[in-house]
Amino acid sequence: MRVLPILIAMLPSLAWSEPLRIVTDIPPIHSLVSRVMGDRGQIDVMLDASADPHHFQLRPSQSRAISRADVVIWVGEEMTPWFARAKDAIAADVPSLTFTEADVEDPHVWLNIDHAAQMVAEIADTLAGLDAEGAAYYRENAGVAAKELAELTARVSETLTGIEDAPFVVGHDAYDYFTDQFGLNLVGSLTDIHDSPASVQHISDLVRLAESGDVKCVFPEGGESLSLANVLVDAGALLGDPLDPEGVFLTPGPELYDDLVTNLAKSLSNCLSG
Repeated sequence: MRVLPILIAMLPSLAWSEPLRIVTDIPPIHSLVSRVMGDRGQIDVMLDASADPHHFQLRPSQSRAISRADVVIWVGEEMTPWFARAKDAIAADVPSLTFTEADVEDPHVWLNIDHAAQMVAEIADTLAGLDAEGAAYYRENAGVAAKELAELTARVSETLTGIEDAPFVVGHDAYDYFTDQFGLNLVGSLTDIHDSPASVQHISDLVRLAESGDVKCVFPEGGESLSLANVLVDAGALLGDPLDPEGVFLTPGPELYDDLVTNLAKSLSNCLSG
């Protein structure tokens, strides 16, 4: 299993007199921060429901929220370049916690549940560094979250039992962390890491795999056109449920992360176990 380093700004320990104001980029990060923060502060997520996490335009009110934040917690520039540009322009001095290095091959690190547990610990350390009075509270919440994430791993593993060898294609190249953790047989994607269409040659190769029975299911991305997925369906693959790796179709909050991963596992199982 590949593990990317988690980068964290070194922050001074301060006793905070007002609730912390935290800004996050996408719903899964907002969800993990919410589990650690509890009711000790305000957490905003910038990505709107059903919006494209790679190509998003901030509203003026969201830019103001970033500029006023006590800390911004986000995946990193490779995942949300619009967030990086906004922070550099209007909040360069605001402390920042990110979870990927620049130029990483795949920024979807939260889809590995073990990584999510590491992220929760880093979030607790960051908040404790800003709010010394709440340090024990944050770390207690992080400990609870880590146990719950371990239980989530067990449930997901059970859901995926028996489909490890079934070959499948996804709409967006976002799932390597998930498939590596659970040993699944992902054979390709219809768009790349940045949501750009795959090459004609790549699609032709996937069609040949489907025609030979080596693609059991194709899973489109939620909200995206089915045109490329239907090419593989016409070649013999089954059409699976749309996937939502960024949780943009879910209700934001502490439970979103578990819902996101659980829905992903169930969608894969429903088609691949048939």
